Amino acid sequence: MAEKVINAVDLLLSKLDKKQLADFIRKECSNSMQFQDRFLSLGVGTIFKPNPEIYASRVEDLIYEYGGRHGYIEYSDTFAFNRAVSRILDEADEAMEKGQWEVAVAILTGIASVSEEILNSGDDSAGELGAIVSDCFEKWYEICDNESISKDLKAEIFELALSKFNNRDLKGWDWWWDWMEMAIALADTPENQSRVMKSLDAIKPNSDDWSSRFNANTALKFKLKMMSRCVSEEDQIKFMYDNVANPDFRKSLLQLAWEKADYDEVLRLAKDGVSQDADYGGLVRDWLKWEYKVYHALGDRNNELLLARHFFFKGGRWGEKEYSMESMYYALKSLIPQNEWSKYVETLISEANGKREIGHILFIYTQEKMWNEYMEYIRKNPSTYDIDNSPKEVKKLFKNEIIKLYASAVRSFFQRASDRKSYREGVSLLRKLIIYEGKKEAEQIVAEQKSRTPRRPALIDELSKL
Repeated sequence: MAEKVINAVDLLLSKLDKKQLADFIRKECSNSMQFQDRFLSLGVGTIFKPNPEIYASRVEDLIYEYGGRHGYIEYSDTFAFNRAVSRILDEADEAMEKGQWEVAVAILTGIASVSEEILNSGDDSAGELGAIVSDCFEKWYEICDNESISKDLKAEIFELALSKFNNRDLKGWDWWWDWMEMAIALADTPENQSRVMKSLDAIKPNSDDWSSRFNANTALKFKLKMMSRCVSEEDQIKFMYDNVANPDFRKSLLQLAWEKADYDEVLRLAKDGVSQDADYGGLVRDWLKWEYKVYHALGDRNNELLLARHFFFKGGRWGEKEYSMESMYYALKSLIPQNEWSKYVETLISEANGKREIGHILFIYTQEKMWNEYMEYIRKNPSTYDIDNSPKEVKKLFKNEIIKLYASAVRSFFQRASDRKSYREGVSLLRKLIIYEGKKEAEQIVAEQKSRTPRRPALIDELSKL
């Protein structure tokens, strides 16, 4: 359809003379400011000097248009708004392809100047508003990385980026730091590098809240990035030691010490981290991992055992197999003499009981094939969930009892069920009961439910599907 329309446009253009086109364009420009702006943009960089305010105004007009009478862009309209602003960003792409860098910079500067307005203009649940700002910065980086840009224009962009950062433009969003990223990339003189460092020095923690701490640590990381361009590696390492409270610096220093097999230094840095970051569980876990690595490398059985037990109960981050409950259990088993293992397992179960760590208890029962103990737990907690998740050995050894307990749990479920969704779930449980060879019990439950008064048509309908 679109191709057919374009063909029709091409046909009409071939038939119209210059005067007819000129009259049409003048008329449309007088009737539509948006059409006028788009038409005049054809002369930017050749006839007219690029003006960022024009592009900022075009975006503001779109915010007004899509905001409707309430001045707020609804979720359903953000996609169309994104496409409309993206067409302006496309003009920046066209300018870059033609080498019209001043035009591209004017477009991006204009859009950047109203970025906060864009982000606050409506419901960004779908991320369409933020995507506009991200796309704008992607084009900024493309320009900054281009070696054909004139020195004067790069200096202009540097001034803009540093000014935006100093004026806290987009502060509160990660894009604020994109201004600094650009400034560092373009700081090619000692004077400008010094100005960047001064701007970063101004970012200091002024309270104990997470945001202030995050910004201060991020500023330190950017200072190191700036230093990597103008000072020696030794000075960079010294800077990290001087600011070792920064978690990223501590991690880098730990890695450096580890690669040198300087285990004493690894332990010192890790223990200091545990002390300094005692209120931050995730960081403490990271530093303890480094301690564990050292103890394992040195064969320090006692300390390795203590930390393996710690990680068995605390675990690592999600998806971190090395420090998972299972991995740490095998580590413990490798550290304890075989003739002492059964007594050690008792201490693990005791600790798990004290901490009410049911998952750990059942894991131990499974690993040690403690089927009687596992079944005793099910007797005390006869839920369909616990039975379904019990080992197949337990279900086989205690089959008859499992059927009775599961049937009882299903019967209780139906007593609470009150809508079609729950009836459907109950039928699913009945299917599992039959798989456990409890067909007789399932039929009895079905008969009981069908005879309930008052009659429940939805329940009977779902049961009929069994």
